[in-house]
Amino acid sequence: MSSQTSPSSVRAPIRIGSSLSTACRNKAIAGVRAAAFWAAVVLPLAYVPAAYGAMGFETWSALALIAVHMACVVVGHEHNAADDTPSHA
Repeated sequence: MSSQTSPSSVRAPIRIGSSLSTACRNKAIAGVRAAAFWAAVVLPLAYVPAAYGAMGFETWSALALIAVHMACVVVGHEHNAADDTPSHA
């Protein structure tokens, strides 16, 4: 009687771990895209105080605000709320 494990049973945990890590990575990416999308929606509200120099905004911080807004637009442009909801099929 030899006790050999089949290759499929040895690789099963690796496949499970791989698919789990892929699912977690996809959820994390979707979360970052959603946060960037909504930040891109809300950030223009900060332009008015920045334009008038209110609330401590200086020239460099207004430029940083524009750069952050553009980064949020680029990262969040593929956000789709329909992808975030689980399907009930």
